[in-house]
Parts: sequence; C-alpha cells; structure tokens
Amino acid sequence: MTPSTEELIAIARHYWRADDLYDSRTEPSPEFERFEALWNEKLKELDRWRALLNQLRRALPECTVGDYVAASVNGCFGALVYPLREEVLQRTQLSWTVVGYLSILAPVYTVHCVRREFVGTHLKNSQVFLEPIPLELQGIADVIAQRIEEDYGATALPLEVAQTPVSLYVHFMKPPQTTLFHALFSSEPGNIP
Repeated sequence: MTPSTEELIAIARHYWRADDLYDSRTEPSPEFERFEALWNEKLKELDRWRALLNQLRRALPECTVGDYVAASVNGCFGALVYPLREEVLQRTQLSWTVVGYLSILAPVYTVHCVRREFVGTHLKNSQVFLEPIPLELQGIADVIAQRIEEDYGATALPLEVAQTPVSLYVHFMKPPQTTLFHALFSSEPGNIP
C-alpha cells in the first residue's frame, strides 16, 4: 500500500532540509547524515538489486539494461533500459531510455522515460516524460514495474502525488520547484548516463 502524501512528505523532511544553511558549511547537515547512513544500509542489498537487473536483462533481451545507483545523490536504486537507438535526420539521433527508480526512503517506485537528442556525440536536449509512457515503450515499462513490485513489494507512486510541491532543498533543486519526485527519487531525472 502506498503511504499517504502526508506520510511521504514527512519521510522526505527526515532526509532533506527546508533551508540551505548547510550549503556553505563544511560539515553535513543532520538530514544528510541520516541520508548517508540509510544509503550505507541499502548498499548491503546491492546484490538483490543486481539480481533484479539480471531478471530484466533476461526479460528484455532486445534492450541494454544498466544500473544507476548514485548513492548519496539520488534517493533510489535505478534501472536504465535502453531500447535500440533510432536514427533521425542525418547526424541527429534520438535516444529513449526507460527508467525504473525504487526509492530507498519509502516503499514506492516510478517508471518514466527520458528522451535525449544528440548531434553527433553532443547532447542537444534531454526531456523527461513521467506520464504517459510513449506507447512503443509501454511494454518495457510494464516489465520494469512488474519486477520491482514482485521483488520489492513497492507500489507505484501516482503522478499527482509525485508532483506534490515540497519546500525542501534536494541537491540543486530548490523550492518552489522541488516535488516529492525529486525528494524520493532524483533531483535531476533527465541527467542519466
């Protein structure tokens, strides 16, 4: 069962500050110390996460599956699934990635897409699609969601809850732009390898 919006906000406040007082200090905030301690515990479960990634590789042999664990940066484990790259207009390429994030802070996950446009090897544009998932990628998204639900018992975070504004500083994301998505998963969802 998905925690309520109020419970998720309380969880986020436990790990992120409502001010930026520690940005100029050398010592970490109490919230960040809790965040790092939680990551240290969750990293002990890395083999379990890697087993899930191997299941995704078997279920999606036509795709490349990558691991995106940015401990002390993101509040989640991440699975990156790269379908075949589609060539468009001469030297411009569009690249889609289906991203599954499992929060370490709460028993929730999200699956979204990132579309990146390259000119040669230069990234020209990156756009995040939280919903709806493009139809041609929905099957991949469903496989990721099913694996996370079955292996971790997490529930999908509804978009309207994910977009709830929170007055918290999450790395470079500042109020009023910060949402529960940023606090529970990533402050830069379009910044993926």
